[in-house]
Amino acid sequence: MRPLALLCALLVPGVLGAQSILRVDTLLASNQLAPAVALADQALAATPRDYEVLWRVSRVRLLQGDAQPEKSKAQDRLYREALALAERAIKANSTAPDGYLRRAAANGKVALFAGVLDAADYVIQTKEDTEKVIAMRGVPPLTLASAHYILGRAHLKLSETPRPLRMPLGLGFGNAADALTHLRRATELRAGFVMFQLEYARALVANERVADARAVLQQLPSLADQEPGDEGRKREGAELLRTLR
Repeated sequence: MRPLALLCALLVPGVLGAQSILRVDTLLASNQLAPAVALADQALAATPRDYEVLWRVSRVRLLQGDAQPEKSKAQDRLYREALALAERAIKANSTAPDGYLRRAAANGKVALFAGVLDAADYVIQTKEDTEKVIAMRGVPPLTLASAHYILGRAHLKLSETPRPLRMPLGLGFGNAADALTHLRRATELRAGFVMFQLEYARALVANERVADARAVLQQLPSLADQEPGDEGRKREGAELLRTLR
């Protein structure tokens, strides 16, 4: 930023924060979580009511939570903070998709942390928010892909539990066929994305399409890392591939 522009940013509250938050996307795509966290915190402090800031910081908090030890208090705290930030983003702009998408992602993480059957309300909200995003007009392809991914993953996770046990909780909707449909759509909208490809392979296995799953998993090592955690996902894919017969 040029000196004059920087001075103007400092004189006008929120300008620097709103501009800097856009760099978070680039940092996360290059697996630089720590500097992304620093920028997100700075932007949130400067513009605590800005929609673009709020939903991006919600995303950062989820990634911070993923990096914590599984089922730790720190992980739970970060997931719930991500949820609160997403709620604030929706209040800031209730007509745009990203707030609902981030709330769906955060609710999904909170539900997985607590155990899906013990967090039915969070799962139902995840379904409602992702379906809302999918139904919106003019949603950018990458945002739409994420909505299909989150909804597909919810279906897939629910399908691991017998339906009669889920129905009294309002979770009877989850099934492997819908999981496959949504996860396939996610991979179509965002081709070559490790996270989506791995979950798509799992959905293929759940639908007894082992040969197709094997083909997807064999491609994982050659895909570019685009999200924190992609290296670990490739290892998960390799382990899953070894189990397939």
